Amino acid sequence: MRRSLYYGFVAVALLAGGAYGAYAQGGDAGAGSRIFSSNCAGCHGSDGRGGERAPNIATARNIASLRDTELGNFVRNGIPGAGMPAFSFLGERGVPDVIAYLRVLQGKTDAVEVTGDATAGRVLFFGSAECSRCHMMHGEGGFIASDLSDYGSGVAPERIRSAIVEPEKVVSPKSEVIEVRTAEGESLHGVLRAEDNFTLVIQLENGRYRRFKKDSLADVHHTGQSLMPRDYKSRLSPKELDDLVSYLVRSAAPMEPSAPREKTGDSQ
Repeated sequence: MRRSLYYGFVAVALLAGGAYGAYAQGGDAGAGSRIFSSNCAGCHGSDGRGGERAPNIATARNIASLRDTELGNFVRNGIPGAGMPAFSFLGERGVPDVIAYLRVLQGKTDAVEVTGDATAGRVLFFGSAECSRCHMMHGEGGFIASDLSDYGSGVAPERIRSAIVEPEKVVSPKSEVIEVRTAEGESLHGVLRAEDNFTLVIQLENGRYRRFKKDSLADVHHTGQSLMPRDYKSRLSPKELDDLVSYLVRSAAPMEPSAPREKTGDSQ
C-alpha cells in the first residue's frame, strides 16, 4: 500500500506539469555513489531495490522510465505526501551525480566488459565461496539475503568487486544482523526482519523466523554488519574475484521494457 501511494504521488507530480529544474547532464556516478550511500540507501536499500521505508527505484519501470530532469525535480523537492524529503542541499552538482549513480543501479549504462571466466565464477558461487548459502541466482540458492539474479546488469565490475571485498561500507537496514540473548541464556543471531517498541523478529540462517518480546530479552545487540563474509579479499585470489564478478555480470537478467501484446485477427 505504501509503495502504491508513493508511485501515485509520482504520477500526480508528473501530470501536474510545471517547470522541471534544469540539471546538468553527465553527472559523476562515482560521486553519486557516495551521496546515495549516505542519503538514500538507508530507505531505498544499498542497491536501490527498496527497503522497509521506501520503494524500489532501481528496477521499477515507472521510475526507470522518468527523464533525468524529472528525477532531478523529485530529488531536489522531495515528495512530501509520500514521506520523501527534499534534498535541495545537494546543489546543482550533487543532484546530477546521484541521478547518474541511480542510472547505474537501473542498468542504464554502456555494455559492461568483464575479463573473468563466468563458468568458473558459477562454480565459486555455488561452491567454495558459499554465496548460494544466502543468495539466490535464478531460482537456485538461499533466500535470507538479496536475490542476485539481475544484480550485475549494467553495473561496473569495480563496484561489484568492492561490494564483495568491502561489504561493511554500506549495510542496508534490511540486511543487518542482530544478536539476542534471552533471559534463559539462549544466544541467537540472525537478520532483523521487523522491530517496534515491544517486539522484534529475526530470521535465522536456517530460514526460520523467531519473534521475541523485548522485555523477555536480556540483551539485544545491533551489529551494524550483514551476513556477508568479510574475508573475501584474502580468501579469494584476484582471478577468483574476476571470475565471480564475471558470473554475476554475465548471468544478470537485463531490465527490458515489456513487449506490447500483438493483436491478431481473431482477437475480440
